[in-house]
Amino acid sequence: MTNHRDPIEDWLSRDVEVMAPPPGSFQRVRRRARRRKAMQAASAAAGVAVIVAAGISVPVLTGNLFAGTGPARVRTGAPTAGTHTPPRPSATSRPTPSASHRSFPGPALADAGHGQAAPPGFRPVSVTFVGNRGGYLGAVLGQAPCRGHTCTAMAGTATYGRAWTGVGAPPAGPSAVSQVRFADPANGWAYGPALWATHDGGKTWRSIGTHGGYVLDLAAVGNHAFAVIGHGGAGCGASSTALCNRFTLMSAAVTSDTWAPVPSGSGSGHEVAGGLQLTPRGGYLLAGGRLYAGPLTAGAWRAVPAAASGTPSCPTSPGADDVRLIAPGRGTLYLACGSVAGSRNLSLYASGDGGRTWQARGSGPVTAGAATSLAVSPGGTLVLATTTGLYYSSAAGSWRKAAGGSANDVAFRYIGMTTAKLGVAVPANPAPGDLFVTTDGGRTWQARPISR
Repeated sequence: MTNHRDPIEDWLSRDVEVMAPPPGSFQRVRRRARRRKAMQAASAAAGVAVIVAAGISVPVLTGNLFAGTGPARVRTGAPTAGTHTPPRPSATSRPTPSASHRSFPGPALADAGHGQAAPPGFRPVSVTFVGNRGGYLGAVLGQAPCRGHTCTAMAGTATYGRAWTGVGAPPAGPSAVSQVRFADPANGWAYGPALWATHDGGKTWRSIGTHGGYVLDLAAVGNHAFAVIGHGGAGCGASSTALCNRFTLMSAAVTSDTWAPVPSGSGSGHEVAGGLQLTPRGGYLLAGGRLYAGPLTAGAWRAVPAAASGTPSCPTSPGADDVRLIAPGRGTLYLACGSVAGSRNLSLYASGDGGRTWQARGSGPVTAGAATSLAVSPGGTLVLATTTGLYYSSAAGSWRKAAGGSANDVAFRYIGMTTAKLGVAVPANPAPGDLFVTTDGGRTWQARPISR
């Protein structure tokens, strides 16, 4: 019979005499093992950050700058882009809290101005301001270099942009975010396409399930928050929300993480960020070629019936390149219609009855770029962000280009007014630290650096 015994095994099975090591060998082994373990841990952490950051394109943000809140702490398995059809959100969105859903503590928004400086190289993508004891607190969501990669970062200000300090940010990981909104100094959300919530001013954040949908828009006023969830359609995904062909309006109390569908607040078509606007008296949603309106309470939202004549055609028959912006003022709803191709001249309309009838208010400014964001100050001044600068109109008639030095001819993605005098604008491609602020109602704008 052939002997199949492995010669290596035979050699290893022999008895050997163990020789004593030279003096000091054990101590040297222990020291090297400790160094090797530390290097392996650092390499593993860096590797996780590379994988997560590489999988998501800017300005959708990942990771976190504060210790203990890196991407490795985030649950995997979040939705990714593809050709599947996400299910319609269920009656309620009830997350199951766990350690993997939560962030680790960071500075609170209420402590803005008293903590660590905002990280160097901070690039803002979204900003929000809320009232606080006679003043205003602002939070900006952005990205900053960290550990050789790009991480989610947040900064806060108590001086309307004159000074910024770090604020705790969600460890977005594979469920990324690109926008931030706060209802008050404690309750806020980071979203688009995922949803994270904080109820302690940013100290901690928790991931909120959206049941296969993607958050397109979110707004809050008083004790009420509303979110537009996109879903359905081939190609609808986290990185391709423009392909979602259905929407559902959800609501929640600002202190709650339980979201429920708004009665009659769903339909076919797409909603572009900014189409959801809230006032203390009610809300508006421009989506799927229709204007919806409803109360802030649990009542139904309904499509606004259009008058037989005088109704602008742009909301009901939008083209692929059309611009449709709404902005509620004090007793007046404004609508701007235009195109990103050909003529850059906007048509402006105003409604005093919630969108049932409209009156033409002339044209917007003739620009070399496209309009991106429209807002109305409490004093009635309209401000407009475009891809070639900022504009203002005191009477919704004639428009003037705002003076701003470095703001001239810059492309902007967002503009908003906190008071009749104070406002903020976010560049589309910000240089590190650039955010623009007005203190005279939109006539002039100054850059306010976030990181020094």
